[in-house]
Amino acid sequence: MKPRTKLEKRVVALSEKLKPVTEAQKRWAKKNCFDHNAYMEAGWLWCTECGKYWMDIDAKDGDKTVCPYCQAKLKVKKSRKKKENVETYMTIVDRVEEFQVLRHVHVQRLRGTYNGGETSYNMMEVCQQWMSAENKELVIAKPMNMSGTSWNWSEKMSLKADRDTWYGLTRYDINGYVYPRVKLLPQLIRNGLGKDFHDITPATLVRSLLNNDVWPETLLKTRQFSLLKYWFGVHGYIRHTWAIKICNRNHYIVKDASMWVDYLELLDYFHLDTHNAHYVCPKNLKAEHDRLLKRKNKLEAERRRRMMEKQKQLDIEKRKRDIHKFMEHIRPFLGMEIKDSDLVIRPLENISQFYAEGKAMHHCVYRLEYYNRPECLILSARVGGERMETLEVSLDTFEIIQSRAVCNGTSKHHDRIIRLMKENMWMIRNRAS
Repeated sequence: MKPRTKLEKRVVALSEKLKPVTEAQKRWAKKNCFDHNAYMEAGWLWCTECGKYWMDIDAKDGDKTVCPYCQAKLKVKKSRKKKENVETYMTIVDRVEEFQVLRHVHVQRLRGTYNGGETSYNMMEVCQQWMSAENKELVIAKPMNMSGTSWNWSEKMSLKADRDTWYGLTRYDINGYVYPRVKLLPQLIRNGLGKDFHDITPATLVRSLLNNDVWPETLLKTRQFSLLKYWFGVHGYIRHTWAIKICNRNHYIVKDASMWVDYLELLDYFHLDTHNAHYVCPKNLKAEHDRLLKRKNKLEAERRRRMMEKQKQLDIEKRKRDIHKFMEHIRPFLGMEIKDSDLVIRPLENISQFYAEGKAMHHCVYRLEYYNRPECLILSARVGGERMETLEVSLDTFEIIQSRAVCNGTSKHHDRIIRLMKENMWMIRNRAS
Protein backbone atom coordinates (compact mmCIF):
# COMPACT_ATOMS: atom_id res chain seq x y z
CA MET A 1 0.00 0.00 0.00
CA LYS A 2 1.32 3.45 -0.93
CA PRO A 3 1.39 5.91 2.00
CA ARG A 4 -1.15 8.69 1.55
CA THR A 5 -1.68 10.54 4.81
CA LYS A 6 0.85 12.64 6.63
CA LEU A 7 1.06 10.01 9.43
CA GLU A 8 1.61 7.13 6.99
CA LYS A 9 4.35 8.99 5.13
CA ARG A 10 6.09 9.83 8.39
CA VAL A 11 5.96 6.24 9.70
CA VAL A 12 7.32 4.84 6.42
CA ALA A 13 10.17 7.39 6.50
CA LEU A 14 11.03 6.51 10.11
CA SER A 15 10.90 2.79 9.29
CA GLU A 16 13.45 3.22 6.52
CA LYS A 17 15.86 4.82 8.99
CA LEU A 18 15.73 1.90 11.46
CA LYS A 19 18.97 0.03 11.91
CA PRO A 20 19.01 -3.61 10.76
CA VAL A 21 18.98 -6.43 13.28
CA THR A 22 22.34 -6.30 15.09
CA GLU A 23 24.79 -9.15 15.58
CA ALA A 24 24.19 -8.99 19.33
CA GLN A 25 20.45 -9.50 18.75
CA LYS A 26 21.17 -12.42 16.43
CA ARG A 27 23.44 -14.05 19.01
CA TRP A 28 20.72 -13.63 21.65
CA ALA A 29 18.15 -15.23 19.34
CA LYS A 30 20.41 -18.22 18.70
CA LYS A 31 20.90 -18.71 22.43
CA ASN A 32 17.36 -18.05 23.72
CA CYS A 33 14.85 -18.88 20.97
CA PHE A 34 15.63 -22.60 20.62
CA ASP A 35 16.10 -25.73 22.71
CA HIS A 36 19.72 -26.83 22.88
CA ASN A 37 19.83 -30.59 22.46
CA ALA A 38 22.20 -33.39 21.64
CA TYR A 39 20.26 -36.07 19.80
CA MET A 40 21.57 -39.56 20.61
CA GLU A 41 21.34 -42.91 18.85
CA ALA A 42 23.53 -46.00 19.46
CA GLY A 43 26.13 -43.97 21.35
CA TRP A 44 26.42 -41.32 18.63
CA LEU A 45 25.32 -37.75 19.42
CA TRP A 46 24.92 -34.71 17.21
CA CYS A 47 24.72 -31.08 18.33
CA THR A 48 21.74 -28.94 17.32
CA GLU A 49 23.98 -25.85 17.58
CA CYS A 50 26.64 -26.81 15.08
CA GLY A 51 25.37 -30.10 13.62
CA LYS A 52 28.55 -32.13 14.28
CA TYR A 53 28.73 -35.76 15.50
CA TRP A 54 30.73 -37.35 18.31
CA MET A 55 30.76 -40.65 20.22
CA ASP A 56 29.80 -40.96 23.89
CA ILE A 57 28.78 -44.47 24.95
CA ASP A 58 28.13 -43.34 28.55
CA ALA A 59 25.54 -40.69 27.62
CA LYS A 60 21.96 -41.32 28.74
CA ASP A 61 18.63 -39.75 27.87
CA GLY A 62 18.11 -36.61 29.97
CA ASP A 63 21.82 -36.10 30.77
CA LYS A 64 23.56 -32.78 30.29
CA THR A 65 26.61 -32.62 28.05
CA VAL A 66 28.90 -30.18 26.25
CA CYS A 67 29.55 -30.24 22.51
CA PRO A 68 33.32 -30.95 21.97
CA TYR A 69 33.27 -28.74 18.84
CA CYS A 70 31.27 -25.58 19.66
CA GLN A 71 31.27 -25.93 23.49
CA ALA A 72 27.49 -25.50 23.63
CA LYS A 73 25.74 -26.80 26.74
CA LEU A 74 23.22 -29.40 25.63
CA LYS A 75 20.56 -31.76 26.94
CA VAL A 76 20.78 -35.34 25.71
CA LYS A 77 17.65 -36.64 23.99
CA LYS A 78 17.28 -40.13 22.58
CA SER A 79 16.13 -39.73 19.00
CA ARG A 80 16.69 -41.05 15.48
CA LYS A 81 16.26 -37.54 14.12
CA LYS A 82 18.91 -36.55 11.56
CA LYS A 83 17.34 -33.33 10.29
CA GLU A 84 15.86 -30.30 11.95
CA ASN A 85 13.78 -27.33 10.87
CA VAL A 86 12.72 -25.13 13.78
CA GLU A 87 11.28 -21.65 13.37
CA THR A 88 10.02 -19.01 15.77
CA TYR A 89 10.02 -15.21 16.23
CA MET A 90 12.09 -12.68 18.15
CA THR A 91 10.35 -9.42 19.00
CA ILE A 92 12.42 -6.28 19.42
CA VAL A 93 10.58 -3.66 21.49
CA ASP A 94 11.79 -0.22 20.42
CA ARG A 95 10.79 3.41 20.81
CA VAL A 96 11.03 5.73 17.82
CA GLU A 97 10.07 9.31 18.69
CA GLU A 98 6.38 9.23 19.77
CA PHE A 99 5.84 5.65 18.51
CA GLN A 100 6.10 2.32 20.27
CA VAL A 101 7.54 -0.07 17.69
CA LEU A 102 7.38 -3.86 17.78
CA ARG A 103 9.81 -5.39 15.30
CA HIS A 104 9.18 -9.08 14.60
CA VAL A 105 12.11 -11.12 13.28
CA HIS A 106 11.52 -14.58 11.83
CA VAL A 107 14.21 -16.91 13.23
CA GLN A 108 14.93 -20.33 11.70
CA ARG A 109 17.39 -23.09 12.62
CA LEU A 110 18.11 -25.70 9.93
CA ARG A 111 20.09 -28.90 9.71
CA GLY A 112 19.96 -31.09 6.64
CA THR A 113 22.09 -33.45 4.60
CA TYR A 114 22.54 -31.02 1.71
CA ASN A 115 25.13 -28.89 3.57
CA GLY A 116 27.24 -31.65 5.12
CA GLY A 117 25.07 -31.85 8.23
CA GLU A 118 26.01 -28.40 9.54
CA THR A 119 23.45 -26.27 11.38
CA SER A 120 22.56 -22.94 9.77
CA TYR A 121 20.46 -19.99 10.92
CA ASN A 122 18.20 -17.67 8.93
CA MET A 123 16.91 -14.42 10.40
CA MET A 124 14.71 -11.92 8.61
CA GLU A 125 12.58 -9.02 9.81
CA VAL A 126 9.04 -9.60 8.55
CA CYS A 127 6.79 -7.18 10.42
CA GLN A 128 6.78 -3.85 12.29
CA GLN A 129 3.89 -2.61 14.41
CA TRP A 130 3.88 1.16 15.01
CA MET A 131 1.66 2.34 17.87
CA SER A 132 1.14 5.84 19.21
CA ALA A 133 -0.16 7.13 22.52
CA GLU A 134 -3.20 8.46 20.62
CA ASN A 135 -4.25 4.86 19.93
CA LYS A 136 -3.25 5.01 16.28
CA GLU A 137 -1.62 1.96 14.78
CA LEU A 138 0.16 1.22 11.51
CA VAL A 139 1.77 -1.98 10.26
CA ILE A 140 4.69 -2.36 7.88
CA ALA A 141 5.22 -5.99 6.88
CA LYS A 142 5.97 -8.44 4.13
CA PRO A 143 2.99 -9.79 2.19
CA MET A 144 1.19 -12.66 3.92
CA ASN A 145 -1.12 -15.32 2.52
CA MET A 146 -4.83 -15.13 3.38
CA SER A 147 -4.59 -17.77 6.10
CA GLY A 148 -1.79 -15.86 7.79
CA THR A 149 0.53 -18.87 7.89
CA SER A 150 3.31 -17.85 5.51
CA TRP A 151 5.25 -14.79 4.35
CA ASN A 152 6.32 -13.89 0.85
CA TRP A 153 10.04 -13.89 1.60
CA SER A 154 11.15 -12.33 -1.68
CA GLU A 155 9.01 -9.20 -1.29
CA LYS A 156 9.97 -6.09 0.65
CA MET A 157 8.06 -4.85 3.67
CA SER A 158 5.39 -2.27 2.90
CA LEU A 159 2.58 -0.37 4.60
CA LYS A 160 -0.56 -2.46 5.22
CA ALA A 161 -4.19 -1.39 5.07
CA ASP A 162 -5.57 -4.45 6.89
CA ARG A 163 -7.28 -2.23 9.47
CA ASP A 164 -10.18 -2.00 7.03
CA THR A 165 -10.60 -5.78 6.66
CA TRP A 166 -12.46 -8.30 8.80
CA TYR A 167 -9.30 -9.62 10.50
CA GLY A 168 -7.80 -6.14 11.07
CA LEU A 169 -4.28 -5.40 12.21
CA THR A 170 -4.42 -8.08 14.93
CA ARG A 171 -3.41 -10.69 12.32
CA TYR A 172 0.12 -9.31 12.77
CA ASP A 173 0.11 -9.80 16.56
CA ILE A 174 3.05 -12.16 17.06
CA ASN A 175 3.94 -13.66 20.44
CA GLY A 176 7.67 -14.06 19.94
CA TYR A 177 10.63 -14.22 22.30
CA VAL A 178 11.10 -10.63 23.53
CA TYR A 179 14.63 -9.25 23.23
CA PRO A 180 15.51 -8.09 26.78
CA ARG A 181 16.75 -4.59 25.86
CA VAL A 182 13.34 -2.94 25.80
CA LYS A 183 12.65 0.73 25.03
CA LEU A 184 9.21 1.97 26.06
CA LEU A 185 7.07 5.07 25.75
CA PRO A 186 6.70 7.01 29.04
CA GLN A 187 2.99 6.19 29.10
CA LEU A 188 3.72 2.46 29.08
CA ILE A 189 6.27 2.83 31.89
CA ARG A 190 3.76 4.88 33.87
CA ASN A 191 1.14 2.16 33.35
CA GLY A 192 3.42 -0.50 34.83
CA LEU A 193 5.06 -2.18 31.83
CA GLY A 194 8.68 -3.32 32.08
CA LYS A 195 10.83 -5.64 29.99
CA ASP A 196 8.74 -8.71 30.92
CA PHE A 197 5.53 -9.28 28.94
CA HIS A 198 4.52 -12.31 31.06
CA ASP A 199 3.86 -14.56 28.06
CA ILE A 200 1.22 -12.17 26.71
CA THR A 201 1.34 -11.19 23.05
CA PRO A 202 3.28 -7.89 23.16
CA ALA A 203 0.97 -6.04 20.76
CA THR A 204 -2.09 -7.02 22.82
CA LEU A 205 -0.58 -5.76 26.08
CA VAL A 206 0.86 -2.57 24.58
CA ARG A 207 -2.43 -1.78 22.82
CA SER A 208 -4.35 -2.17 26.09
CA LEU A 209 -1.96 -0.02 28.14
CA LEU A 210 -1.86 2.73 25.52
CA ASN A 211 -5.64 2.71 25.70
CA ASN A 212 -5.32 3.22 29.49
CA ASP A 213 -7.32 0.08 30.32
CA VAL A 214 -7.66 0.11 34.08
CA TRP A 215 -7.51 -3.55 35.02
CA PRO A 216 -4.42 -4.62 33.02
CA GLU A 217 -2.61 -1.61 34.51
CA THR A 218 -3.80 -2.54 38.01
CA LEU A 219 -2.75 -6.18 37.63
CA LEU A 220 0.68 -5.15 36.37
CA LYS A 221 1.32 -2.70 39.19
CA THR A 222 0.12 -5.12 41.89
CA ARG A 223 2.22 -7.95 40.36
CA GLN A 224 -0.83 -10.14 39.77
CA PHE A 225 0.85 -11.63 36.71
CA SER A 226 -1.12 -14.88 36.67
CA LEU A 227 -4.39 -12.92 36.68
CA LEU A 228 -3.00 -10.63 33.98
CA LYS A 229 -2.27 -13.58 31.70
CA TYR A 230 -5.73 -15.01 32.42
CA TRP A 231 -7.29 -11.62 31.63
CA PHE A 232 -5.80 -11.66 28.14
CA GLY A 233 -6.55 -15.35 27.62
CA VAL A 234 -9.58 -16.92 25.97
CA HIS A 235 -11.93 -15.48 28.60
CA GLY A 236 -10.98 -11.85 28.05
CA TYR A 237 -11.98 -10.71 31.53
CA ILE A 238 -12.48 -11.73 35.17
CA ARG A 239 -16.03 -11.40 36.47
CA HIS A 240 -15.14 -11.02 40.16
CA THR A 241 -13.17 -7.77 39.82
CA TRP A 242 -14.03 -6.77 43.39
CA ALA A 243 -12.27 -9.92 44.59
CA ILE A 244 -9.07 -8.72 42.89
CA LYS A 245 -9.27 -5.52 44.97
CA ILE A 246 -9.66 -7.61 48.13
CA CYS A 247 -6.55 -9.64 47.17
CA ASN A 248 -4.55 -6.48 46.60
CA ARG A 249 -5.64 -4.94 49.92
CA ASN A 250 -4.54 -8.11 51.71
CA HIS A 251 -1.27 -8.45 49.72
CA TYR A 252 -2.48 -11.81 48.41
CA ILE A 253 -0.83 -12.88 45.15
CA VAL A 254 -2.86 -15.28 43.03
CA LYS A 255 -0.41 -17.82 41.61
CA ASP A 256 -2.93 -19.97 39.71
CA ALA A 257 -5.51 -17.68 38.14
CA SER A 258 -7.56 -20.40 36.49
CA MET A 259 -7.98 -22.33 39.74
CA TRP A 260 -8.72 -19.12 41.68
CA VAL A 261 -11.45 -18.05 39.25
CA ASP A 262 -12.99 -21.55 39.40
CA TYR A 263 -12.81 -21.35 43.21
CA LEU A 264 -14.76 -18.08 43.18
CA GLU A 265 -17.43 -19.71 41.01
CA LEU A 266 -17.66 -22.47 43.64
CA LEU A 267 -18.07 -19.80 46.35
CA ASP A 268 -20.97 -18.36 44.36
CA TYR A 269 -22.46 -21.83 43.99
CA PHE A 270 -22.56 -22.28 47.78
CA HIS A 271 -23.66 -18.64 48.38
CA LEU A 272 -20.46 -17.86 50.26
CA ASP A 273 -19.34 -14.25 50.57
CA THR A 274 -16.96 -13.33 47.73
CA HIS A 275 -16.52 -9.90 49.37
CA ASN A 276 -14.87 -11.49 52.41
CA ALA A 277 -11.08 -11.91 52.46
CA HIS A 278 -11.48 -15.09 54.51
CA TYR A 279 -12.94 -16.81 51.46
CA VAL A 280 -11.30 -14.83 48.65
CA CYS A 281 -7.73 -15.19 49.95
CA PRO A 282 -7.37 -18.85 51.08
CA LYS A 283 -4.06 -19.96 52.55
CA ASN A 284 -4.21 -23.18 50.56
CA LEU A 285 -6.08 -22.45 47.33
CA LYS A 286 -5.88 -25.98 45.94
CA ALA A 287 -7.13 -27.60 49.15
CA GLU A 288 -10.12 -25.21 49.42
CA HIS A 289 -10.88 -25.55 45.71
CA ASP A 290 -10.80 -29.36 45.87
CA ARG A 291 -12.90 -29.41 49.07
CA LEU A 292 -15.67 -27.31 47.55
CA LEU A 293 -15.49 -29.17 44.25
CA LYS A 294 -15.88 -32.51 46.07
CA ARG A 295 -18.83 -31.11 47.98
CA LYS A 296 -20.42 -29.80 44.79
CA ASN A 297 -19.93 -33.09 42.97
CA LYS A 298 -21.60 -34.91 45.87
CA LEU A 299 -24.56 -32.54 45.81
CA GLU A 300 -24.86 -32.75 42.04
CA ALA A 301 -24.75 -36.55 42.18
CA GLU A 302 -27.55 -36.53 44.77
CA ARG A 303 -29.55 -34.07 42.66
CA ARG A 304 -29.16 -36.30 39.59
CA ARG A 305 -30.25 -39.32 41.65
CA ARG A 306 -33.39 -37.49 42.81
CA MET A 307 -34.14 -36.36 39.28
CA MET A 308 -33.75 -39.92 38.00
CA GLU A 309 -36.08 -41.19 40.73
CA LYS A 310 -38.60 -38.49 39.89
CA GLN A 311 -38.32 -39.23 36.20
CA LYS A 312 -38.75 -42.92 36.89
CA GLN A 313 -41.94 -42.21 38.82
CA LEU A 314 -43.18 -39.93 36.03
CA ASP A 315 -42.46 -42.65 33.49
CA ILE A 316 -44.46 -45.14 35.57
CA GLU A 317 -47.39 -42.73 35.78
CA LYS A 318 -47.19 -42.03 32.06
CA ARG A 319 -47.10 -45.73 31.35
CA LYS A 320 -50.27 -46.20 33.38
CA ARG A 321 -52.00 -43.37 31.52
CA ASP A 322 -50.83 -44.79 28.18
CA ILE A 323 -52.18 -48.24 29.06
CA HIS A 324 -55.54 -46.84 30.17
CA LYS A 325 -55.81 -44.65 27.10
CA PHE A 326 -54.83 -47.48 24.75
CA MET A 327 -57.26 -49.92 26.30
CA GLU A 328 -60.10 -47.45 25.73
CA HIS A 329 -58.93 -47.07 22.14
CA ILE A 330 -58.48 -50.78 21.35
CA ARG A 331 -61.62 -52.09 23.12
CA PRO A 332 -63.85 -52.15 19.97
CA PHE A 333 -61.21 -54.15 18.10
CA LEU A 334 -60.42 -56.80 20.71
CA GLY A 335 -60.70 -60.31 19.29
CA MET A 336 -60.92 -59.13 15.68
CA GLU A 337 -59.29 -61.49 13.21
CA ILE A 338 -58.90 -61.36 9.43
CA LYS A 339 -58.05 -64.75 7.90
CA ASP A 340 -57.15 -66.28 4.54
CA SER A 341 -56.07 -69.91 4.90
CA ASP A 342 -52.69 -69.61 6.76
CA LEU A 343 -52.59 -65.76 6.70
CA VAL A 344 -53.97 -64.14 9.85
CA ILE A 345 -54.14 -60.39 10.59
CA ARG A 346 -54.85 -59.30 14.17
CA PRO A 347 -54.62 -55.91 15.95
CA LEU A 348 -51.94 -55.44 18.62
CA GLU A 349 -54.08 -55.56 21.75
CA ASN A 350 -51.69 -54.30 24.46
CA ILE A 351 -48.48 -52.33 24.83
CA SER A 352 -46.45 -55.45 25.54
CA GLN A 353 -47.41 -56.72 22.09
CA PHE A 354 -46.17 -53.44 20.60
CA TYR A 355 -42.81 -53.99 22.33
CA ALA A 356 -42.56 -57.60 21.12
CA GLU A 357 -43.56 -56.57 17.57
CA GLY A 358 -40.98 -53.78 17.41
CA LYS A 359 -38.21 -55.96 18.80
CA ALA A 360 -38.96 -58.90 16.47
CA MET A 361 -39.45 -56.77 13.33
CA HIS A 362 -36.65 -54.26 14.07
CA HIS A 363 -38.77 -51.17 13.45
CA CYS A 364 -40.09 -48.24 15.50
CA VAL A 365 -43.67 -49.24 16.23
CA TYR A 366 -42.89 -49.33 19.97
CA ARG A 367 -40.13 -46.70 20.25
CA LEU A 368 -42.25 -44.04 18.53
CA GLU A 369 -45.26 -44.97 20.66
CA TYR A 370 -47.71 -45.88 17.91
CA TYR A 371 -50.04 -47.07 20.69
CA ASN A 372 -50.57 -43.38 21.55
CA ARG A 373 -52.03 -42.61 18.13
CA PRO A 374 -55.83 -42.67 18.44
CA GLU A 375 -56.28 -41.89 14.75
CA CYS A 376 -54.85 -45.24 13.63
CA LEU A 377 -55.03 -49.01 14.26
CA ILE A 378 -51.90 -51.15 14.31
CA LEU A 379 -52.16 -54.76 13.17
CA SER A 380 -49.75 -57.69 12.82
CA ALA A 381 -49.91 -60.01 9.79
CA ARG A 382 -48.65 -63.56 10.32
CA VAL A 383 -48.31 -66.65 8.13
CA GLY A 384 -48.25 -69.94 10.01
CA GLY A 385 -47.64 -68.02 13.25
CA GLU A 386 -44.57 -66.23 11.84
CA ARG A 387 -44.60 -62.43 11.73
CA MET A 388 -44.62 -61.09 8.17
CA GLU A 389 -45.61 -57.40 8.30
CA THR A 390 -46.94 -54.71 10.63
CA LEU A 391 -49.77 -52.58 9.26
CA GLU A 392 -50.99 -49.08 10.11
CA VAL A 393 -54.60 -48.31 9.14
CA SER A 394 -56.19 -44.86 9.34
CA LEU A 395 -59.41 -44.76 11.39
CA ASP A 396 -60.41 -41.56 9.61
CA THR A 397 -60.11 -42.67 5.98
CA PHE A 398 -59.91 -46.45 6.53
CA GLU A 399 -56.91 -46.67 4.22
CA ILE A 400 -53.66 -48.56 4.71
CA ILE A 401 -51.01 -46.00 5.63
CA GLN A 402 -48.06 -48.41 5.69
CA SER A 403 -47.22 -52.09 5.87
CA ARG A 404 -43.66 -52.90 7.01
CA ALA A 405 -41.76 -56.18 7.18
CA VAL A 406 -38.46 -56.76 9.04
CA CYS A 407 -36.26 -53.61 9.07
CA ASN A 408 -39.01 -51.64 7.31
CA GLY A 409 -38.77 -53.83 4.23
CA THR A 410 -41.45 -55.81 2.37
CA SER A 411 -42.19 -59.52 2.66
CA LYS A 412 -42.95 -61.99 -0.12
CA HIS A 413 -46.56 -61.95 1.10
CA HIS A 414 -46.90 -58.15 0.86
CA ASP A 415 -49.39 -58.03 -2.04
CA ARG A 416 -51.46 -60.80 -0.51
CA ILE A 417 -51.57 -58.99 2.86
CA ILE A 418 -52.63 -55.70 1.27
CA ARG A 419 -55.33 -57.37 -0.82
CA LEU A 420 -56.76 -59.28 2.15
CA MET A 421 -56.71 -56.11 4.26
CA LYS A 422 -58.58 -54.06 1.65
CA GLU A 423 -61.20 -56.78 1.13
CA ASN A 424 -61.96 -56.86 4.85
CA MET A 425 -61.64 -53.14 5.70
CA TRP A 426 -65.40 -53.20 6.38
CA MET A 427 -64.71 -55.13 9.60
CA ILE A 428 -62.62 -52.26 10.96
CA ARG A 429 -65.14 -49.67 9.74
CA ASN A 430 -67.99 -51.46 11.50
CA ARG A 431 -66.13 -51.81 14.79
CA ALA A 432 -64.92 -48.18 14.68
CA SER A 433 -68.43 -46.76 14.18
